[in-house]
Amino acid sequence: MKLTAESLWARTLLRAICLRNHSKAEFGVTYIDIVKGHQVIRISKLHAAYLPDMVHSFDYYFAPVFSEVVGNREIVDFSQTKVHRYRDTGLEFELTSMPEETAALEGYFKWYRPTPGDIVFDAGAYCGVSAYHFSKMVGDSGHVYAFEPDTRNYDSLKRNIERHGLRNVTAVPLGLSGKCGVAYFHMEGALGSGLAQNASRSAAGTVEQVETITLEEACHRFGIPAFAKVDIEGAEVDMLEAGRNFLKMHAIQFAFDSNHTVNGELTFAAIEQILTGCGYEAMSSESSGFMTTWARKLSKN
Repeated sequence: MKLTAESLWARTLLRAICLRNHSKAEFGVTYIDIVKGHQVIRISKLHAAYLPDMVHSFDYYFAPVFSEVVGNREIVDFSQTKVHRYRDTGLEFELTSMPEETAALEGYFKWYRPTPGDIVFDAGAYCGVSAYHFSKMVGDSGHVYAFEPDTRNYDSLKRNIERHGLRNVTAVPLGLSGKCGVAYFHMEGALGSGLAQNASRSAAGTVEQVETITLEEACHRFGIPAFAKVDIEGAEVDMLEAGRNFLKMHAIQFAFDSNHTVNGELTFAAIEQILTGCGYEAMSSESSGFMTTWARKLSKN
């Protein structure tokens, strides 16, 4: 069932979800305010499906960027594409919706941190916050390929690359998947945009076709990355399954957001199973607040 904010039933459900988490929902014409004390997270009505997670992890979404003071409230407005300034770095990024948490980026580097000269794949680059930080790590001698098939996210990604003068970052409007071709995609302009075939819920936006590419073909086009951050909403399983033979012959340091549900189960177990069968070591943990999987090629010695 698609969770929207248009029906009385849906609004009652959304208010109940907020109440259970000591907050409340207020509905504007085009947006929903999640109110907790004097703090407010504003999201588009189109993104009502994200509300349960945002209510449960209110501070995670409220804290990363500076708020605007309106009356006696502090509001972070993710209901439309706009420029936000991050608290931890002071850097400004155009975001289509909810923020990437830059502090969480550190959790991807449990086994490997990109170094100068590296090629990095940022698969599921969203608006480019992680790509920015990868860019600074690899320097002028390295390169970051930021894969983002959602058109709204991709447009913001390109503008952020230009905003920060990132000459070593290339935005790639392709989705990594199990095959090269086209596939239906949940075009949401949000962090959770992903291929329809892997979705565990209805689209919080439109469903459109996008071009997809396999990991092997991406490596042929852009080079084999030293490090790949993969956050592609469940498509990671198909991507790895199709790349088994390639992965047996090549070593890539991986960090996956494996907090995605496919066939009723989080993807970390399938990721570990595929990669260990390809001669990799893999482990998963939710110590960072969401399930993350790291993988690296086992030494032949």
